[in-house]
Amino acid sequence: MAKNIQQVEKDKQKWEEENIKINSTSTFHGQVIDLNVGGTHYSTSRSTLTKHPESMLGVMFSGRHDLETMKCSDGSYFIDRDGTHFRHILNYLRDGEEVVQYFPKSTEALHEILHKATYYQLEGLVDALNAIITRELSVFPYGKYLNEFRYYNYSEKSDYQLCSKQAVSYKDTNMRGSFFDGVKFEHPASFINCNFTGYGFINCCFLSDVTFENCILDGTVFTNIVGLVARVSFINTKTDYITFDSELKAGLQSAGKIN
Repeated sequence: MAKNIQQVEKDKQKWEEENIKINSTSTFHGQVIDLNVGGTHYSTSRSTLTKHPESMLGVMFSGRHDLETMKCSDGSYFIDRDGTHFRHILNYLRDGEEVVQYFPKSTEALHEILHKATYYQLEGLVDALNAIITRELSVFPYGKYLNEFRYYNYSEKSDYQLCSKQAVSYKDTNMRGSFFDGVKFEHPASFINCNFTGYGFINCCFLSDVTFENCILDGTVFTNIVGLVARVSFINTKTDYITFDSELKAGLQSAGKIN
């Protein structure tokens, strides 16, 4: 009898502990959350932060993890990232993809938001931003370098607009906020000390070697690329903040081109 009473007491205690956890989790999900993102303060609901459970924010604030080490003295949770465009992340979580049309239209701002969306693992936002960037970016000023390209013969029904007619080499060139769209590089291309912040290589084909040496590829986009895996080389160039097609990225990683 004594053993049975003891077991009942243990079961009761265990049930009470589980009940406390359930209640605390329920309260946890209903709280208003104060965030300190790189020194910029935001307030939002836990339901907003967990709108996409598979995202980094969704996992962090799911209630399954101890966030005490992130808690500041004022009760806010510190996220060690630049908070400049975090409000756009929150607005996306609140209102979905329709809010993306109200994002800043500048190329640099869009790529900064894209960088953050990638970090927070918000795949829907990443796809939406890539679509806007591809549509909104101003075309690379071909006229300045037109002697290095020739117009492709459209009678051959090619998807490419321009082709390189000789080896091209750009050094110390600022190419921020524009892109190569539909260019076929038939000859080697070398980019040395170039700034490709907010740049895009869209629908391009590399039939020869292309080298990025000591370049800034912050927010650079590579989409619908042919031949890049075999031909590209990154020398002293960080690839952390490049946006690749998922298939292309897997190919580059497999080839040892990127980490």
